[in-house]
Amino acid sequence: VAEPKHWSPVDRLRETMIAARLRFQWFGVCRTLSLNQKSQAAETFGAECSFVNAEKRLIDTRHPKFRAVSAVKSQTQAYWRSMSLPFPEHGVRLVRRADIEDFQKRLATFHSQLRQAVEDLEAEYEAMKDSAQRRLGELYNERDYPASLVGVFDMTWDFPSVEPPEYLLQLQPQLFAEQRCLVETRFEDAVQLAELAFAEELSSFVSHLVERLCDDNNGRRKLFRDSAVGTLQTFFARFDSLSIRSDDRL
Repeated sequence: VAEPKHWSPVDRLRETMIAARLRFQWFGVCRTLSLNQKSQAAETFGAECSFVNAEKRLIDTRHPKFRAVSAVKSQTQAYWRSMSLPFPEHGVRLVRRADIEDFQKRLATFHSQLRQAVEDLEAEYEAMKDSAQRRLGELYNERDYPASLVGVFDMTWDFPSVEPPEYLLQLQPQLFAEQRCLVETRFEDAVQLAELAFAEELSSFVSHLVERLCDDNNGRRKLFRDSAVGTLQTFFARFDSLSIRSDDRL
């Protein structure tokens, strides 16, 4: 369906995109030392306790199974950012309405991968706790650890409304009008955020290409990989898909 010619960039965002929120529940692998423990650490260096901040790491985050769990989180966040535009509300980005079905399927796949990775980590959990007990010594505290990691790591997503509810128009017309103005301002900010994000990303890619095309300090040619151009092509494709056509320079 052709979009109306009079649409502004703000109109285009509001009519063709929907807010999507992604949240993670995650096991905090670090704990702040107790006051007594910090006092002991401060005494070691002859320092005042109030000027010392110390924490302990509960498990080895370099363990392959823990890294696998973290990798799923990173991949999910990267995917979410790659197919959405920023929005001036924490944890919320704008996804094209036409992409919602694919978005749902991909996040469901990531959720399954996360669940499997956590189950694999759970199989190593007791051994990791034993290792932590040896490494932490007197700092080890069994109460820092949940009985199981299943359910401790999780991800959820939803599609919150960023428009004022219609019923407010009947109950409080003035408040509804104020909320409409606030939403308009937020989408204007979203347009600027999108422009800035695209400009910074393009600038980074171009700078990298220029750097690879220049000889090093000894006059030797640098290695130029096909992936450098492929990355730029991927950017162009994403820009073509998500562009709100608000900046002629872009």
